[in-house]
Amino acid sequence: MTAKRLVGRPGSPGRATGAARIVRGPDEFAAVQPCDVLVCQISDPAWTPLFGVISAVVTEVGGVLSHAAIVAREVGIPTVLAVPGATTELTNDTLVTVDGTTGHVLVHRS
Repeated sequence: MTAKRLVGRPGSPGRATGAARIVRGPDEFAAVQPCDVLVCQISDPAWTPLFGVISAVVTEVGGVLSHAAIVAREVGIPTVLAVPGATTELTNDTLVTVDGTTGHVLVHRS
């Protein structure tokens, strides 16, 4: 069985695997667990504390100068940006591997 692959733009290099955690706004921050992969439309400075807990970031919007990319590079976590439909294509607790060097998000199927 072939795993599904989502494609976006590289934002911060590296590779990490973890459970996807869809977050639509600050009221959902409490759901984020250590080593989760943050999946969101976009982030802003209010989201910065999450970057100390997560293993990677996937956004639907953004480029190399976006908040998510800049903070992810500072803390050394892989990030893939501008992934169309990431918050609808992925579901909470789905195991994903984020490759911030290539811009690929591999969705593992059980």
